[in-house]
Amino acid sequence: MQHFEELDFPKFTLFEEFNSLMSDGKIYWHKDKQDQICINSTKRDPDNFLLGRCSLFYDWDKSYTDEETGKITVPRRIPPIKEKNFTHLCSAFKGTQFEEVFNILNSKYKVGRIRIMNSLPKTCLSWHKDDSTRIHYPMKTQDGCFMVIEDEVKHLEKDTWYHTNTTVQHTAMNASKESRLHLVACVLEEA
Repeated sequence: MQHFEELDFPKFTLFEEFNSLMSDGKIYWHKDKQDQICINSTKRDPDNFLLGRCSLFYDWDKSYTDEETGKITVPRRIPPIKEKNFTHLCSAFKGTQFEEVFNILNSKYKVGRIRIMNSLPKTCLSWHKDDSTRIHYPMKTQDGCFMVIEDEVKHLEKDTWYHTNTTVQHTAMNASKESRLHLVACVLEEA
């Protein structure tokens, strides 16, 4: 696979459905952080759409800053949550287009977390590698939003499916003045 492979999957109006679920109060962002919502969760906590946000190994909600040094300490999750355990669709997404997406992705791949990821205006992720490839479906994007994988820069078009090689160095940036929303699925293996 090259860094970006366009997939021939059905198109959905996920952004509209997402806004409806938010306005109905069925889903919401974690506290004041508008970062990620997971459409699937674990058997142990099947309706927790916030469980899969951020790191599975570090508990950023329990991080703290040393007042003298300014150093940030982030404790590890004990035990860490495993990507492969995200097998249950959260009930907030049942009967929606997100359930159709969940079923399509699970018919073609063994997936882990499937998250709605928000990139705030004028932000950029760190340069990093993931443990697995990712499938992206831009729900809301605009000029100034890019994904960079190694030395390849690409604007991912709205309502288009992409399989991305995020096992190498990459980042995403939102240089626009609006939020960017992508549905992102962790691909553990092909079905």
